[in-house]
Amino acid sequence: MIKLIINATSKELPDLLRLPEIARLVDNGRVSIQSDHVPPADDLSTRQRGREVFEQRAREHGLEVEATAQPGVTDLLVGGASGSRPVRLICSESARLSLRKEWGNSADLILAYVWVLPAHPRVFLMSYDEAAGVLGESALKSPSFENNGYYTTACTPRRQRAMERFEDRWEVFEQRST
Repeated sequence: MIKLIINATSKELPDLLRLPEIARLVDNGRVSIQSDHVPPADDLSTRQRGREVFEQRAREHGLEVEATAQPGVTDLLVGGASGSRPVRLICSESARLSLRKEWGNSADLILAYVWVLPAHPRVFLMSYDEAAGVLGESALKSPSFENNGYYTTACTPRRQRAMERFEDRWEVFEQRST
C-alpha cells in the first residue's frame, strides 16, 4: 500500500476531487481527507479532564473509584470504609452549577462538580438537596427547571461562597445518607 499526501487548500480541494483518477479512488472509499490541524492525543474533552481530576483526588484520599456498568444518572461508584456511593460528574471549564430533577431520585447520589480551571481545578461534593439549596428557590421555580427538569448557571460570587463548604469534602464517602 502507498499513502499519497496531497497538500491542497480547502479552496483547491473540490477541483482536485473532480479529476477522474481521484474521483475513482473516492468512489471506492480509498480516499480520506484530513485537516492540517490534528488535535494532540492529550486534547481531552472537559468531561474527560474533569473525570481524571476527580479520580486522582479520590484515590489520594484512599477511595476506590470504578465506572458503573450501566451509565445514566450515575457515572462512577466511589467506595470508602462504609461502602460505595454513586457519583454523578458535572464538569465545566468555569464556575458553573447545574441541576437535573432526575438526580434527586437517589438519596445516596453524590453530585461531583468539577471545575477544570487552568490554575487550580476544584471539586465540590454535594447531595442533591445541598446543590438545590445553593441554587435557590428562584432557580428551582424557573421555567427551565419546572418544564425541562434542568437548570444551569454561572456561579455568582454569592453562590461560589455558598459552595466553599462543599469543596474537597471527601469524608462524604464515609457517611451514608438516611
